[in-house]
Amino acid sequence: MQLPPFSRTVRFRLTIWYSSLLLVFGVAFVVALNLAARLDRPDVYTVAGYEYQPIPVGGGRAVLAPSAVTLEEVEDNLYSQNLDQLKIWSLFAVVGLAIASGVGGYVLSGMMLQPVRDITRVASRIGATNLHQRINHQGADDEMKALADTFDSMIGRLEESFEQQRQFVQDASHELRTPLAAIRTNIEVTEMDPDATVEEYRSLMETVKTQTARLTRLSEDLLLLTTAERQVELEPVAALALAREVARELSPLAAMRGVRLQIEGDAAVEAMASGDLLYRCVFNLVDNAIKYGGEDGVVGVRIARTGDAVSIRVSDSGPGIEAGQLEHVFERFYRIDKGRSRREGGTGLGLSIVREIVRSMQGEVSAESTPGQGSTFAITLPVAEDEAPTGAAERLVFGHA
Repeated sequence: MQLPPFSRTVRFRLTIWYSSLLLVFGVAFVVALNLAARLDRPDVYTVAGYEYQPIPVGGGRAVLAPSAVTLEEVEDNLYSQNLDQLKIWSLFAVVGLAIASGVGGYVLSGMMLQPVRDITRVASRIGATNLHQRINHQGADDEMKALADTFDSMIGRLEESFEQQRQFVQDASHELRTPLAAIRTNIEVTEMDPDATVEEYRSLMETVKTQTARLTRLSEDLLLLTTAERQVELEPVAALALAREVARELSPLAAMRGVRLQIEGDAAVEAMASGDLLYRCVFNLVDNAIKYGGEDGVVGVRIARTGDAVSIRVSDSGPGIEAGQLEHVFERFYRIDKGRSRREGGTGLGLSIVREIVRSMQGEVSAESTPGQGSTFAITLPVAEDEAPTGAAERLVFGHA
């Protein structure tokens, strides 16, 4: 027969152990008290100033007293003396019981709290550079094992977080070092040329300007990424109107590359989001689709509501992304084509920023792609509770027909 879940808890086992100890010590107390009372009978009784020795009578004992002493006085005196002896032995028994129960409880508590000592020992050895330690508690599936497993899980998350932080610092340092190295190299080359012309100095200034702009974008992206990791205030945002604004701002870039922008959806659909942060997310996705989706292509933004969620899907007709690369596109500083990304001025943080911002707005972002058939990035957010009734779908096209 399977035992109920509560019987496997530390609380239940402690209750059973302490109850058993109390029962054993209680029985021992009663037995010892009775045995002491029987064995510690006095050899001489004093009654009314006279000492008398008990004599056996049948199965018991009797006391021979003078005629001047009444039977009641004898009984009272015998009762008083036996009671005094009983008090003395009761005191010894209580002290013994307290010592025995204290020792037993101390040993039992030590056994039960061993996992806590293991946690304390492991925690005292853990530092930022030593997160591989684990408790690995082996025992009953109770509160102590749950505590140890939770602690191990927490250490694992901390180890992963520290590793991500170290990797982020390394990647950020590398990205910051690259434009700085380009600026320094160009300055040193120009300084070493005593016959440098005005055009060469202008070229140097243009390089410095370009690399400085890149550093500015990178610092802004890093700041935005840090901001996105905090909780933001949400409000109803008209998704289609926001997508239109993004399309209008990016239409010159799309026209320069021969890309047609298509915006469609229901104007009444509203998402719970931060307008400024959601604008940045949609802008990043559309900007990426225009830059990396190929020239003379089509970039579509579709707004739709599905149940209690609003989806914003940004698709392109470009070369697509391989499956092995698709699972890494949201990682910080990950680039599919490193050389092309740097030429386009990318920092490698755009999609990471999108993911962090969307998560801070209680949403999700996903990507799907088929090589040779384009890619689609989808943002899913909670729908606004006070959303207006669904209206007719609208479609807006920027670029050539």
